[in-house]
Amino acid sequence: MSDQNNPQTSSLVAELNRLGENLGKVVRSAWESEERRSIEKELAAGLEQFVKRLNEAVESAQTDPALNKAKTKAKEAWETARGPQIVSEVKTGVVDTLKKINEDLARRAEPAPAHEVKNEPPADEDASKA
Repeated sequence: MSDQNNPQTSSLVAELNRLGENLGKVVRSAWESEERRSIEKELAAGLEQFVKRLNEAVESAQTDPALNKAKTKAKEAWETARGPQIVSEVKTGVVDTLKKINEDLARRAEPAPAHEVKNEPPADEDASKA
């Protein structure tokens, strides 16, 4: 007998189909609701105000002499930091760190010894206690 002819299977399919239809109706109803439209309007207005304030802050910052001076110093520091010696040191540090991470991951990927799996002490510890 095939699964399609089984009454339990056809009931399951029917209920899943009904569930899909009902979820679709709920989502459609929520999307079309006045509450969703109101939230959308509030969100749009809030985002518009946020962008406006952000633009004002950016415009103000662009004309601030102290910020321009800090920007120039940051640019100079960046150009200095990009020098060949710094780049070489950073690469070496990254390689060393990646090597340590890979070694640690490789150790963790190895299967644990049998005494660790059973939460028993290793055999040599038992002998030292006797």
